[in-house]
Amino acid sequence: MSKDMKQLAPFIHTEKSAPYIYLTFLAALVPCVVYAIFYYGLRAAILILFCMITFVFSDNFCMRLTRRRTGDYFDLSSLVEGLLIALMLPPDTTLLTALTAVLFASVVTKQVFGGAGSNIVNPACAGRLFIELVWPTGVQGFSYGESNSKMELLSLIVQKQPDTLPSYEHLSLLELLSGNYPSMIGTACIICLVIGGVFLTLKGTIRLYSPISYLITIMALYPVSMLIETKSFSFDGLIIYILSSGAVFVAVFILGDLTTMPSRFASGVFAGITCGVLTLITKPFLAPVVSVLAPVIAVNFMSFVLDFFSKTLSRRKIRSREVDVS
Repeated sequence: MSKDMKQLAPFIHTEKSAPYIYLTFLAALVPCVVYAIFYYGLRAAILILFCMITFVFSDNFCMRLTRRRTGDYFDLSSLVEGLLIALMLPPDTTLLTALTAVLFASVVTKQVFGGAGSNIVNPACAGRLFIELVWPTGVQGFSYGESNSKMELLSLIVQKQPDTLPSYEHLSLLELLSGNYPSMIGTACIICLVIGGVFLTLKGTIRLYSPISYLITIMALYPVSMLIETKSFSFDGLIIYILSSGAVFVAVFILGDLTTMPSRFASGVFAGITCGVLTLITKPFLAPVVSVLAPVIAVNFMSFVLDFFSKTLSRRKIRSREVDVS
C-alpha cells in the first residue's frame, strides 16, 4: 500500500480499496439514474452530469491549490458525491442551485478536512441540506402531471415558481414502490433503491447496522409520534412516510457510508436508532428534507466518539473475562 493511500482514509476500516468501494456505489446507483432519466427526461440527465463533473473539477482544483497529491488512482469519490447530490434534487432545480450545493459539499465539508476519506460528515448530505436551509425556494421545483415535460430545459436556467406537492394519500402501493409520483429525481423508486442496497450488501461495501436500525426505529416509533402530533394513527400513513420521505434512500446510500458512519456493531446500531429518533422528533417542525438529512449530520459528528466508547467497552469486557479466568 502506498503512502498516499495510507493518508487518504483514516476512518475507513475495511480490506477493500477505496476505488473498489466507490465503484460499487456508482454501480448501485445506476438503477436510480435510469429511473430519474426515464421519469424526468433530459433535464435530469443534465443535472446528474453537471453535478458529477463540477464535483470532480472542484475537488481537483482544491487539491492542486493546496498542492496535495491525488494518489495513484482516479478519485471516484467525487463522482459518487456529485451523483448523490443530483439524485436528491427536485427536477426543476437550476444549475446555479446545484452548483452551490456541489461547491459547499466539495470545498467546505470535504477538502477542508483533507479530502476523500478524511471528511467528518457526508459531503452530499451536507451540500443538499445547505441549499435547503439557505435557498429553500430554489429546491421546490417539482414538475408533475402535464407540466412534467421530459424535454423541458428552461428550468435548468430560470427558477420556476415553487410547487406545492400533492398529497400522497391517494397513491397506490405500486405507485409508491415504482416512484410514480413527484419527488426528488432519484430517491422515489423503492425498487431501484432495494436493488442498489442488495448489490452493495453482496459486494460487502455497506454496513447494515445503521441502515436497518434506522428503518426499524422509524417504523416502531412512527405510531407514537403521530399519536402525539395528530392524536391519530393509520398503518397506511406509516407505509406512505417510509416509502415517500426519502428515508430508504438515506438508509442505503447515506447511512451505509463507510467513512462517516461508525464501524463497530454496537455504535452503528446506536447511531441508526439515534438518527431515526431525531428524524421523528424534528418531523413536525422542519421541512421534510431537513428532518431526514439533519439527523444524519448530527450522527456523523458523533461517529468517532461512538466508535471510541464502543471499542473501549469491548476491551474492558475482554479484560474482565481474562481476570475471571485467571
